Amino acid sequence: MNLDFTDRPAVAWAIIVLGGIFQVGWSIGLDYTNGMTNIMWDVIVLVSLLLSMLCLSIPMKSGIPMGTAYAVWIGIGVVLTIIVSAILDLEEINIGMIAFMMVTIVGVVGLKIVSDQGGSEKE
Repeated sequence: MNLDFTDRPAVAWAIIVLGGIFQVGWSIGLDYTNGMTNIMWDVIVLVSLLLSMLCLSIPMKSGIPMGTAYAVWIGIGVVLTIIVSAILDLEEINIGMIAFMMVTIVGVVGLKIVSDQGGSEKE
């Protein structure tokens, strides 16, 4: 299976977004593992973590700069984790959190735009 998306950057970016979504599974799943003693949640956490990391590493091998890929991946994961945590009533969101989540989203979009304009230094 060919996992080089150098000629299809939109696919590589979609994989990074998918990796950010998988972060929700492992970060929230940790809350349910009871110290890694609940086998079902342990498996969910480990599989989500593995898939999340793969979704970060594959696009970087396709030419997306490491720093940009990581920032987009982690930014998406953080914002989605906070939102899902609030939906599951694991934490409350306040106006300050909403403001900083918006700043994070603007930063993620900005990094993606700047990355597309500047290209990769690594050839």
